[in-house]
Amino acid sequence: MSMTYTGLDSLEITAGHQKQNISMELQESSNDIMFTERSLVNTVTGIAFDRALGLHLKSKGKGWSAQLGLYGESVGKSSSSGGDEGWGMSTRLTYAPINTKNQVLHFGGYAGFRDVSDNDDLLNGTKGTALKYETAHMSNLYLLNTGDIANLDKLSMYGVEAAYMQGPFSVQAEYALSDASRDGASDEDFSAYYVQVGWTLTGGSRSYKGSDGEFKRLKPANKFSPGASGGWGAWELAARYDHADMNSGDINGGEVTALTVALNWYVNETVRVMADYRTAIDVEPRAGLIANSSSDLEDIDTFTLRGQWAF
Repeated sequence: MSMTYTGLDSLEITAGHQKQNISMELQESSNDIMFTERSLVNTVTGIAFDRALGLHLKSKGKGWSAQLGLYGESVGKSSSSGGDEGWGMSTRLTYAPINTKNQVLHFGGYAGFRDVSDNDDLLNGTKGTALKYETAHMSNLYLLNTGDIANLDKLSMYGVEAAYMQGPFSVQAEYALSDASRDGASDEDFSAYYVQVGWTLTGGSRSYKGSDGEFKRLKPANKFSPGASGGWGAWELAARYDHADMNSGDINGGEVTALTVALNWYVNETVRVMADYRTAIDVEPRAGLIANSSSDLEDIDTFTLRGQWAF
């Protein structure tokens, strides 16, 4: 729940439990992204910079946005009682020098900082300081997992993003770097990136909102309707190449490179059916994942189906 005040010159002030203003992919709703799961960049961004209680300031125009937020904990229960809560800050700037219905050129950058709580939580909901990535929601298989980072004091994160859309074709990319500052131990760095492309097979363009600096869900020109005069909705083909390296110093969280192919059917503006095939091209196992951690894993494939009704 949140409360928003919109002042003069398009200044928005929002207070409540909300998404922190960081990363194009993380800010985009899961109802709008082209894949059933977010990319490996979420290993770096999502754990520490997802939803939290805080104050969010935003100024915007048709083709730009500037955001700054100060946040405490999430509403999740802490792993232990007592002690000071953690807090964090984040900012994101976006600019679209080209912003029309059929063509978009987008650039952005973001940064975040989080101070670990006395209970050694990044956010209450995460219960710990591990940076990890689940292959699919509720699979409980984490190819990437740093485990709780010992003596973690502060976590800083920086990223850049770019996107281009021309009619039915779009390409989007991000690179993120996270720095873990530890008490009495060396600082460690983790990184991740993705590049994704999409093609609307039935024509039409994705929706882009310059004042938010993000893409919205595709809206089919011809909704699906049985019969000779009916339409077939919109069909979208997408592919993504992503990589994350969570090995640094004495932390062995694994390293993964993956490729995902997706086919999406937009039945109408509210109903979507998604099918994803994801294969791990190269996996350097994290500590404890298999008995012989010096060997690479092979043939780690994931197939997911998702039916969505969102309005």
